[in-house]
Amino acid sequence: MKNSSIIRNIILISIPVISLIVGMNLYLIDVHVEGRHLVGFASLGALVYINVVIFIIFKVWDHESKKTNEYKTANVQLELQQKHYKEMLEKNYEVRGLWHDMNNHIITMQYLIKNQAFDEIEDYLKQFHELLQNAVDHNRSGNYVVDALLNYKIKVASDHQINFDHYIAIPENLKMNSIDLSIILGNVLDNAIEGCLRDARQNHDKIIKFNMYYKRESLLIDIENTIDRTTIQKAGNNMVSSKRIEDNQSGYGISNVKQVLKNYEGNMVTQILDDRFKCTILIPLD
Repeated sequence: MKNSSIIRNIILISIPVISLIVGMNLYLIDVHVEGRHLVGFASLGALVYINVVIFIIFKVWDHESKKTNEYKTANVQLELQQKHYKEMLEKNYEVRGLWHDMNNHIITMQYLIKNQAFDEIEDYLKQFHELLQNAVDHNRSGNYVVDALLNYKIKVASDHQINFDHYIAIPENLKMNSIDLSIILGNVLDNAIEGCLRDARQNHDKIIKFNMYYKRESLLIDIENTIDRTTIQKAGNNMVSSKRIEDNQSGYGISNVKQVLKNYEGNMVTQILDDRFKCTILIPLD
């Protein structure tokens, strides 16, 4: 990559030098210097060379730019997959830990019942119910990617006192690449949670509403989250948090979503409605 940059700079420096020589040659032709025909052909050849070089340079730049963007996109996608895989492992570890401790919970409750410690039993059952609520799957659509991501994000939202309302109506087997689906869901859910977390207003409930359904051979994803409008700015065509702009992270995730949608000729629309941010995604899957 370094050698390529050096060669490119040398070629760029040579262009004005050659242009200067061509200009001088054309001037010499005008003043009727001997050998003007030879000079004219040389000048013409130099001009052709310059045009070819410029064309090649722009082609190389375009190719390198595309490769760089592809690398960045692939790297972000890989990081996202690693993150989601880690999340699913954590979820699985939590459930396994619950089953491991189940026998101890039963022994404890049997002891409390035997000793008629009814107040303690009630408190223990409340705590046990909360434990089950955190570990249990809140969504079972039959699609493993959707269930894995959604259940984990619901737990994350719950841990941060975010109300998460959802409705899922999709077939088990969507005609969609699992990685692509993971990129889209992971990013829109992360953005919704982040939007709620950045809402520092007092006495305002943090809410996420997520709808996902399949109709007429198309997948529709509709997600809303409460926001503090003062934290939202526009970076290019993306609406992102002001904190992300400060950190130079203005929307790699959304850019990846848009790139995936291009492959399916899908569409994404974002809106700010009062104190809510809404994102609607339509993906044709015929």
